[in-house]
Amino acid sequence: MKMTKMTLAAAAALFATSVAVAAPMKFVKADANGDGAVDAAEFAASGMKKDMAKLDKDGDGKLSKKEYSAGMDEDCE
Repeated sequence: MKMTKMTLAAAAALFATSVAVAAPMKFVKADANGDGAVDAAEFAASGMKKDMAKLDKDGDGKLSKKEYSAGMDEDCE
């Protein structure tokens, strides 16, 4: 019985971890400080596997919602 509970707990933890890693955060969650843009630190924590510099079309060092969303759209293809 204890082994079954431990196995289920381990499987649940593994599943939760894989889900968090699999999909990048939505913009509102990635914009942790709520300033309307995703900076380099927030981008690094977002889980997106893109080059931020390539997504930053206006070169201001942060991503607008539109720029961030474009990166998410590319992840879905």
